[in-house]
Amino acid sequence: MSTLVEQHIAGLELSTSLAETKAWFQRSGLDVVILVQDELLLGVLDPQFLFENTEHEEDSIRLSDYILEFPEEVDRHSFVRVNDHLFSLAETFSHSLYKFLPLVDHQHKLIGVSSRKDTLEQLCSTLNMDISGTIVDVMLTESTNPISEIIRLIETEGAQVYTLSVQQYSSDEYHGKLSMKISSDAASNAIATLERFGYTVFSPHRDLQRDIDFHERANELLRLLDL
Repeated sequence: MSTLVEQHIAGLELSTSLAETKAWFQRSGLDVVILVQDELLLGVLDPQFLFENTEHEEDSIRLSDYILEFPEEVDRHSFVRVNDHLFSLAETFSHSLYKFLPLVDHQHKLIGVSSRKDTLEQLCSTLNMDISGTIVDVMLTESTNPISEIIRLIETEGAQVYTLSVQQYSSDEYHGKLSMKISSDAASNAIATLERFGYTVFSPHRDLQRDIDFHERANELLRLLDL
């Protein structure tokens, strides 16, 4: 179930003036303008256009006028559904420039707004990103075995993988870095086993581990797994 920022937020009908739209935008705290018709989602607009007109024009120009002149500006694909799986919700945000997206029901009726921040917090909780442990980075090459094989090797040493994420890596030798948080008690044995099987492994110094941003790397994992 998607997280609602404001369950009863209302979108804007096409008859709304630019002045009214600007007031709605500033009041809502969103970074996107939501268009509806009879409560059904039509699409979203980048709010930048609201600041490209002089104030004396804002009362006379309607959203319908702007869309008639610039129909290509309407994004009809940036939304999430109320029954979307959390991974599907996170993937949608990973491909979006907006921090907020409209939330619709099965009839495409606007019922609220979902946020990138809340989605990533749910994802981090689901992937156990806040559990303490040892962070291990495994460099990935074109010939690297499936991620499941890396996890299997770690678990043979009695270590538990709490969470994993992927960071894209710009290098001729490596094309990615798999970051894992594993149980500390068997971390040394797990690292030794990975190295014995030819993997290049790094374990950041304990003082640096708290600065690693698993929230951002979660998007890379979703793209890698094509979820």
